[in-house]
Amino acid sequence: MEHHHVNLNHINFVDSHMHLDLVQKSDPDRIQWIKKVHCLAVSWAFAKHIDTTADLHRALALQRETIHHLNSTGLPCFYLSGVHPRNIPPDLKTGAVADLIMENIDDKLCLGMGEIGLETASNREKDIFSAQMSLAPQIIGRDKVIGIHTPRKDKQRVTREILALLENLPDLRDSIVIDHCTLQTIGTVLEQGFRAGITVSPVKTSGGELRQIVARYPDHLDRIMLNTDSGDLYYEDLYMVFMDPGMPESLKTALTRDNALIFYKKIK
Repeated sequence: MEHHHVNLNHINFVDSHMHLDLVQKSDPDRIQWIKKVHCLAVSWAFAKHIDTTADLHRALALQRETIHHLNSTGLPCFYLSGVHPRNIPPDLKTGAVADLIMENIDDKLCLGMGEIGLETASNREKDIFSAQMSLAPQIIGRDKVIGIHTPRKDKQRVTREILALLENLPDLRDSIVIDHCTLQTIGTVLEQGFRAGITVSPVKTSGGELRQIVARYPDHLDRIMLNTDSGDLYYEDLYMVFMDPGMPESLKTALTRDNALIFYKKIK
């Protein structure tokens, strides 16, 4: 029996972007810990060793199966389906993108499309990103959302390129989260009306930087959600924020739980 109706009273915090399939592979004991701390996990699409469109199709199917399996074991989790910019096989045609993704979108555990975006902002990446974003009205029309990746390298330039490609979507912005935002990029993302994801981990954003962001954007705190982006390595930084006695309770609940639940349509 699958549990699609999560009892939100039992959810302490939400990891709004991680890779449960990779965690299960590299650190399977961690799955029990995620259950124990009452974390709801949203697993975004990213796979390794994608050389062909057939590989990508298999990877997306395996992601879906993994999330259904983990749900059946009592871990509340959902997923986003999409073509990550580092997962674009040479033989993928823009016309094939819709079929790859839309077959997952109506699955009860699929909350929308992601992880899509740009890594280097090459023309090839932009073509695949635009092909995916052309599905946005259908996806958002089904009450689902879109999760967008920004890269570690050259983040400010590539974020600007992403925002330029999203310029003609004013009415859809509330259903789009632009992730891995930093102190340098989050201002523009919030000002343009998107939701912003912050990855708290040793390799992305530190606790100190998070405090600076919170202090700098007091009027936008309802549109920021936190995650770990954990895959092969699991980061406990989000749990540390959730446990932090120094952060006001209402702010902590918003950043680590409720903003994500509202975005993912789990709280109306």
